[in-house]
Amino acid sequence: MKFSDRLENLLEERNLTQKKLSTELHIAPSTLNGYLRKDREPDYGTLIKISEYFQVSTDFILGVTDIRNPYPSRECYNDREEELLGTYRELKPQEQDYLIKQAHIYHHQNLDIPYSFKK
Repeated sequence: MKFSDRLENLLEERNLTQKKLSTELHIAPSTLNGYLRKDREPDYGTLIKISEYFQVSTDFILGVTDIRNPYPSRECYNDREEELLGTYRELKPQEQDYLIKQAHIYHHQNLDIPYSFKK
């Protein structure tokens, strides 16, 4: 899917008019119309404004991916969670599996081995 198609779909999803969006983004209505007619392309700054407005990645709006936003916003997790996520992403796949299993053990929800307390 191309940029113009994505932009048109996003407008429809939000039930926005071209005039409203051009006002919100501080661009001329004719410029936005050019994006939709496929005879103009936005500069980087405008592309970023559009993606931020619709809360999607620039890759999504350009049609590179169908994933709207592959990176959760910073507000979704705290510093400790970010550290854990960073560590996880640096591990090899098998090590990631071990980390997940270890987390299940710590959380007493190991799906492979029944957990029991010994007194």
